[in-house]
Amino acid sequence: MSLVRKTLAMGAFSALAAAQAPKTTADCLDAVIFNTRGNNAPYHDWRTAPLLDAVCAKLNAEGKTCDYIDVEFDAPLGGDYCAQVAQGVRNGVAELTAYNKKCPCTHIIISGYSEGAHILGDILAGPGGCNFVFEGLDNTTRPGNAIAAAMLWGDALHVAGQPYNVLDGANKQKSPRNPTELARLNRYSNVLRSWCDAKDPVCAGGNDGTAHSTYFMKYSDSAADWVMGKIHSAAPLCPTSSSSAMASSTASSSAASSAAASSAASSVAASSSATATSAAGSKASAAAASSGASSGASKPTAAASSSGAPTATKTGSAPPAESTCAKANFPAPIPYEEKCVQVVTIKYVQAKKPM
Repeated sequence: MSLVRKTLAMGAFSALAAAQAPKTTADCLDAVIFNTRGNNAPYHDWRTAPLLDAVCAKLNAEGKTCDYIDVEFDAPLGGDYCAQVAQGVRNGVAELTAYNKKCPCTHIIISGYSEGAHILGDILAGPGGCNFVFEGLDNTTRPGNAIAAAMLWGDALHVAGQPYNVLDGANKQKSPRNPTELARLNRYSNVLRSWCDAKDPVCAGGNDGTAHSTYFMKYSDSAADWVMGKIHSAAPLCPTSSSSAMASSTASSSAASSAAASSAASSVAASSSATATSAAGSKASAAAASSGASSGASKPTAAASSSGAPTATKTGSAPPAESTCAKANFPAPIPYEEKCVQVVTIKYVQAKKPM
């Protein structure tokens, strides 16, 4: 059973699913997906499940490990939209920062749907029409530079004509980001993709709600292929230990050879048991020094060891690992202008099973 559907099975679809708690933790793996749900959608939403399943299945097929984390925020239908976005941005930044601090060698994949795409875009670029002052994550420093792929689906702030836009709504828009915010979002253009159907009322101003709710049924597999390409081309977040290990091994071999030569010379020259004992002591000291030199290499990460991938080590610049994933303390929410409230409402209903 898939990782998302397994979670769904514990709570039965509809009302119980909507009440489920978000999944906010994951181990240090090869890749982790941060998933941002849509308005009035449950955590572990069956709509977005196919994408998470497809990405992790393709990673697993290559011997890599994968999991997902929910970005936590309240998303009730008819609620204060801007306050919801602010909460999602704050929690999303906190979750990304804490996870990256705990797992600096893990590649991060982020995906946002509908209102979740608005939130995700604000995490990367700052506020889209709301008064919360935030300029987005810097793509050159952690955790921004750990993002290997970013996906926007039916984005409420979709901007027409961007090089990362796909589908027939690529050149359409409804409530686009302003130029300043777009410039900040485009810092991530090399790892970004935005899906917008021309009939989608949220991203393109269309009139077909079905177009907005069926992205993952149609495009999850091709999106997962795109993600894999980004993972393959992403630079390692932690350097491999092969060079250090080789240098250490060479130094150890040289030390061992010198110790052996010294021991041999001592054996030939020595004639008393005291001298022989001294030579044996010298040999033991040299071996200990050799062992100390080889032990200087860093230990491989758990993710690399479990996946069979080349071992990775933490450099001095990487933050130390932590056992917990606590949220950052943000200030109280700042009031928002009325203009940022979305006028399009997408209602989700439980589909009837075929007879």
